[in-house]
Amino acid sequence: MLLRILKSNTIFSSLLIPVIGVLFWMHSFQSPGLIDINLANGAMPLYNLFYKLFKEQGFWQVFFAFILVLVNSFFISQLGSSFLFQRNRSYLPGIIYLITVSSITRLQLLLPVHFAALFVLISTYFIIDTYHKPNEITFTFNASFFLSIGSLFYFPVVTLFPLVWIAIFVLQKSDNWRLLVIPILGFSTPWIFLWTYSFLTDSDTALWKELMKMLWDYHNSYLFEPYFWLLSSVVSIVTILGSLSVISVYHRIKVSSRKYFVIFYWMLGILLASGLGLITIGIEIVALSTIPVAYFITQFLVMGQKSIWKEAITWVYLATMVFSLYFYK
Repeated sequence: MLLRILKSNTIFSSLLIPVIGVLFWMHSFQSPGLIDINLANGAMPLYNLFYKLFKEQGFWQVFFAFILVLVNSFFISQLGSSFLFQRNRSYLPGIIYLITVSSITRLQLLLPVHFAALFVLISTYFIIDTYHKPNEITFTFNASFFLSIGSLFYFPVVTLFPLVWIAIFVLQKSDNWRLLVIPILGFSTPWIFLWTYSFLTDSDTALWKELMKMLWDYHNSYLFEPYFWLLSSVVSIVTILGSLSVISVYHRIKVSSRKYFVIFYWMLGILLASGLGLITIGIEIVALSTIPVAYFITQFLVMGQKSIWKEAITWVYLATMVFSLYFYK
């Protein structure tokens, strides 16, 4: 019953996203916390501009963060529907993203990663839309450009830059050296503007020092927290089931869907390697890694026949997220 409601594609199911969001964020709305700019891991100049608007306004910080997560959730749902990763259109990927990210109270703040996630999704759209378009220069440039914009909100987004090159080989099947240069041009353009502005305002030295400090700050202590291991274990198990579901029907699904899932595997692999290997990346990486995870889990839950155990797994997943919300502080 629960799974049928969550995976439907109706106006009612679209309204579930804001309703579930409010339920998960209710405590943060009632007792909003102010984020310290010095504790906003990975914060870059574009984030600082928005932070100044809500610097002393706890409620509006939480509210704007909530809106960003909602927008990202709807974007994930529409991305899946537009390119038909799954056989049926569904809001389930967005719901999975919403409850997973919202289950960690430390992410219910106006963090740089929520801005960055939106631009990563825009970049993903352009990446995916290059399929069957050999030597697609415009969309390839746009993909790297918006990814770069995301990195100017949340610095660790730079680790996703190789995904644009990977997509060229997977989706466009091109080894044209000119096309391989385009991602560099697209990604470097916003950074050139940033360094030019910093130079003209004599803040380039401070920016460089901040970047160096950011690279050596420890933020990965969350990896040793028991509640995080419980949460990540449940998410990992269901994600693995989703991956097995993709593999089991790999030769029966559309060629385009196969390619898209390959891109998501690469995205998840890069993010996991970054999160485990770089000390500077904190728990906010969950807001990025849940993007591909949402599609894998959805694939598992919507494919094949209805079964009691899929319904049971849905309940377990939701219960784990609620448990995390109340006990993982």
